[in-house]
Amino acid sequence: MGPRFRTRGLKCGLALALLSASLGSAVGAAPAGWLDPAAAEAQARALLAGLSLDEKIGQVTMAHVFRFTEGGRSGPLAATAAQTFGALKPGSVLNGGGDTPQPNTPRGWADFLRALDAVGRAAGPRNIPAVFGTDAVHGVNNVPAATLFPHNIGLGATFSPALTEATARATARDLRALNAAWTFAPVADVGRDPRWGRFYETFGEAPWLVADHVAAAVTGLQDEGVAATLKHFAGYGLGTLGLDRGNAELSPRTLHETVLPPFQAGIRAGALSVMANSGSVNGVPAHASAALLTGVLRGELGFGGLLVSDWNDIDRLVGTYRTHADLLRATAASVNAGLDVYMVPNTVEAYGAALKEAVTSGLVTQARLDEATLRVLTFKARLGLLDGPLAGSGELGDHRELARRAAAASLTLLENPRGTLPLQGGRVLVTGPAMDSAALQLGGWSVNWQGVGRGNVNDVPRVSTLAVALKAGAPAGVTVSALPESKRPALLTAAKQADTVIVALGEPPAAEWEANNPGLSLPAEQVTLLRDLMGTGKPVVAVLMAGRPIVLPADLRDELAALVMAYLPGSEGGAALADALYGRAGFPGRLPFTWPDTAAQAGLTADRPPEGAGEAPQPLYPLGHGLDYTTFAARGLTATASAAGVTVSAELSNTGSRAGTATFLVRAGLPPGGALQAVARPVAALQAALKAGETRRVTVTVPGERLQSWGGDVFGPGRWQPLAGAYRFSVGDARAEVTLP
Repeated sequence: MGPRFRTRGLKCGLALALLSASLGSAVGAAPAGWLDPAAAEAQARALLAGLSLDEKIGQVTMAHVFRFTEGGRSGPLAATAAQTFGALKPGSVLNGGGDTPQPNTPRGWADFLRALDAVGRAAGPRNIPAVFGTDAVHGVNNVPAATLFPHNIGLGATFSPALTEATARATARDLRALNAAWTFAPVADVGRDPRWGRFYETFGEAPWLVADHVAAAVTGLQDEGVAATLKHFAGYGLGTLGLDRGNAELSPRTLHETVLPPFQAGIRAGALSVMANSGSVNGVPAHASAALLTGVLRGELGFGGLLVSDWNDIDRLVGTYRTHADLLRATAASVNAGLDVYMVPNTVEAYGAALKEAVTSGLVTQARLDEATLRVLTFKARLGLLDGPLAGSGELGDHRELARRAAAASLTLLENPRGTLPLQGGRVLVTGPAMDSAALQLGGWSVNWQGVGRGNVNDVPRVSTLAVALKAGAPAGVTVSALPESKRPALLTAAKQADTVIVALGEPPAAEWEANNPGLSLPAEQVTLLRDLMGTGKPVVAVLMAGRPIVLPADLRDELAALVMAYLPGSEGGAALADALYGRAGFPGRLPFTWPDTAAQAGLTADRPPEGAGEAPQPLYPLGHGLDYTTFAARGLTATASAAGVTVSAELSNTGSRAGTATFLVRAGLPPGGALQAVARPVAALQAALKAGETRRVTVTVPGERLQSWGGDVFGPGRWQPLAGAYRFSVGDARAEVTLP
């Protein structure tokens, strides 16, 4: 939903007297086992009064877990852990995605974090524990035994925030079992440039779609006792050239209409923490921007919780951006900009010394340090961490059925021109690097932050792969064989003898900058494999396991018998795919992004307005595209204004002979308002599971904020404004109009 903004931001040094109100208003009701905001702050204030300067600095510092393990690597707690805790006094500890205890089992995690917590309580000031944070972005993804769900881009394709909430709840329950209570999730960035390495961590391109899923994720996590983190504030995904951690050139209009709505939704859902953008906005690193971190986040969006840095990003102001002469000045700039906690994994001592000098020299006021420390202590108090030791069971839940359901709801059929799918008989050959690869099926942030088989972790989780699932689930009349692409002569011979060839292709797993893909391409050897298979003249069905749209050579793409987008489907992706390919289930998923025809179209979105030449670039597949084994229609559209916005209602019909899930985008054409607008801005979706021949009326209320615009000239002030006039709504081919005053 679109935010409503106050006209002025707060100044950088917020008075502690104002902090109480902002904390209470931003975090919402307390989940079971959590303190309410007022009680948590009272407990935190009592502790704050007794802390020394060094202890306050410790509380706003986050150290890497390897500072407390044997040899500074994955292993047991070091004998010197208490001494290290006493020296660093860290308020928080993190693992960096693959930096795990040993053994890397649920019980190993629970025991290690319980021991680390006990050491921290004993060695820290006033028995205050350090809070542990981790990246659990599609399940408890650092633990090989855990169930992993589809990455966010796949959950976005379900157009079902309820499924996102369910996976978040399951993740939170597992985290608490491991003795962890803080995750650096969900990503609230919009996915507007598919070349970007973190595109698959977003829920899609449309601000309203991302906002709904972000709110659902926050609710699911925090209702089960785990603090959510909205990341990365703000504009992180809009760097030029599609590069990770790049500079984003954002107009006030883009910031307010596109970037901020998901963050506002997460804040309204009660998110306890926010992570700052690692990149820069309009040439200013986000970590040093008071206008962004205090004026917009605190002032306009009303966030009162904890603001944490991303990995080592104050140091980057000196070494990478070269915007600040030294760590002292970079530290002062970031803390004064509004940063509360510095994720400084390996150089805690240097940061602590810089912050202490900044405070004693007056570059940072004591009041600002107290404000940040109070937020840290209140955060811990809300989570119940100040009330006693950790007691996680060390037992993960079995979430395979949920993972299979989520994967099944995401699967998107892009092409099926000759009805090759569903597979109903004959000899099926399955091949391709993704047919039996946990690494390609799970993507990045899976055991290791760069994915299975990369980095310092060798564990391979158990997953349901496509080849195994197709063999195990083959119906009568279908025989399935599998051959790897490495056996090319035998593979091509087998392909010529098959009735249908299934080739599973996919991006190598990666994360962040290593996952940037400027050409939106598959590895060359996979394109060669596809060309060789199609050269046999047999029908070829391509299944893509990828975190973004992939541009295939047009001559190959146009001759495919079918094209399936599986995204990064998680632990049960193979089983879900087999059900869909055999027709036991359909393809409910719809694209949560615009699929470009060429890499040159990267960044083309459904809300792109018409421009001066009158040319409208046409994508290969639009936002919301997807086929199924049945067909759907929308009729009888109505649009009625109310105090909450506009209520849109339509009859959705299954016009085919099989059951399926109908998903239609609701688009709105706004009246003229002096600035470019999309011809039909996507603002919501209507969805219903329908039996063959069934019709059902489905209704959604589009909040008034989604129909507003950011008014203002090229430079100067702007504001959210409703536009008076006729609003034209469309759902499929159905049309309705309503006039708003």
